[in-house]
Amino acid sequence: MDKRALVFFPHNPLPPRTGAHQRCLEVMAGLKALGYAVTFTSSTLSSTNAWDSSSVEGLKALGVHDVHVYEATAADEEFLALLNQFTSTRRKLLHPRGSIYLLRRLLRYAPTLAALLREAGAGGPINSLRYTPPAMRRWFGKVLEDAQPRVIVMNYAHWDGLLDHKKLAPVVRIIDTLDLVSINARMQQLVVPYLPAPLAAELTPDEILDEKFFEKLGVRVPEEEFRIFDSYDHTIAISSKEAELIKRHTHRTKVSWLPVTFEPRYISNTYAGSPLFAVGPNLFNLQGYLYFAKKVLPAVRRSIPSFSLRVTGSFYNHAPPSPSDGIILGGFVPDLKIIYETAGFFVCPVFGGTGQQIKIVEAMAHGLPVVALRFAAERSPIKHEVNGLVADDAPEFAAHVVRLWNDPALRRRMGEAARETIAQEASHTRTIETLASMLDH
Repeated sequence: MDKRALVFFPHNPLPPRTGAHQRCLEVMAGLKALGYAVTFTSSTLSSTNAWDSSSVEGLKALGVHDVHVYEATAADEEFLALLNQFTSTRRKLLHPRGSIYLLRRLLRYAPTLAALLREAGAGGPINSLRYTPPAMRRWFGKVLEDAQPRVIVMNYAHWDGLLDHKKLAPVVRIIDTLDLVSINARMQQLVVPYLPAPLAAELTPDEILDEKFFEKLGVRVPEEEFRIFDSYDHTIAISSKEAELIKRHTHRTKVSWLPVTFEPRYISNTYAGSPLFAVGPNLFNLQGYLYFAKKVLPAVRRSIPSFSLRVTGSFYNHAPPSPSDGIILGGFVPDLKIIYETAGFFVCPVFGGTGQQIKIVEAMAHGLPVVALRFAAERSPIKHEVNGLVADDAPEFAAHVVRLWNDPALRRRMGEAARETIAQEASHTRTIETLASMLDH
C-alpha cells in the first residue's frame, strides 16, 4: 500500500514563530521518517504568517512532497460577512433585512440549510463555516480526491468541517488537538477586557494577575468538542492532563499523549547573560508578561538592582510595552540560538491557555533551566530542583529567579539536566514512535 499522508494546518509554519508551528513541522518530519509522502494543506484565511513562494519551497526543502494553499476570494469575504450578519441579527424573521432574507443570499453558496441553522446557535459550532467556508470545503475535497491519502492529520477542531467523516471512513484520520479550542477561546475572551492600553504593568488590574484567575471562573470544555474528537480514529493530546480529560469524555477515538518533542541542541551555553522570556503571539503570553512586570520584577530588583529580563517576540495585536527598567525588549528574533547560548536561564510566568508551553521545551532543549508557574510546569518536562524551579505564586517565582541569578553553578547544572531530560523524554524519536503505533494498526 502506498504511504501517502495529508496534513492540514491553518497557518504557514515557516518561519516557526510559535510552538504550534514547531509541532506541525515535527509531526510532518515524523511521517516522513516513517516513509510517508506528505501533502501539506493550509489557507490564507487563517494563517498568521503570510504565504509566498519561498514558504512553499521552504516546506519542500524540508521533505514535504506537495503543498496546497487555499486562497481566500471575494466570494468568501461576502459569505463570511453575510454569515456574521445572519448569526448576529435579532430582528424578526420576516423583516426584509432579517434572517429569511439573509438565508436566501447565503444559500447561493450551497451549504445545507441545516448547516446554516446550526451556525445561528449560541456562538455557532466549534467546526463552524466561519473557519471553513463552502468554497474552501469544496477545494479541500478536490485536493483529497487528487492526493488519495491513506492518512489524514487534522490540526485543531475548528477546521474539522473540512472532513466528511463518513466518506473518509477507510482513511486513518488523526486529530492533533494542540489546544482545546473551545476553552482556549473562552479563556482569551476573559482576558481581553483586562488588558491595558498601552501595555503597562502599572495600568494592569490585579484581578487578571491572580494565578487562579481562570480556575475561579470555572471554565469547562463543552461536549461538542469531545464529539468532534470521537469522529477521528486517533486523537493526540499535547499534555497528559488533557489526554486523560479527553479519554473520560470520548468513546470511540483512541487517545494518545504526545508532548512537544524537540531535538536537544548541544550549543556552547555560557549561562552568563540575562534570563529570557520568549513571548508568543497569544493573549496568555501578554498576561504572563504583565504578571512578571508587576508582581515579580519589583521583588527581584529589590534584591538585585542590576537585574534585567530579556523579552523576545511579538505582543500579539498590541503595540510593544514602553521600555522599562529591568526589561529588555528585543522584538521577534528568527533564530534564538545565539540568545540561548548566552542566556542565564528561561522564565515562563504564563498561567492561562490549554495544551503545552512549547517555549519551555525549546528552552530546555537548548540547555536552559526554566522557572515556571505550576500551571505551565505541570504540562512540561520540568522537574523541580532537577532541571528547573516551579513556583506557586509571585513571591516564590521571584525567589527562584534571585536564586538562579546568584548561582552560576546551579544554572549550569540544571541547564545540562534540562537538555538531558529532552534527549531522554521528548526527542523526535518519541514523535516517530507514537505515530508508528497509530499507523501500524
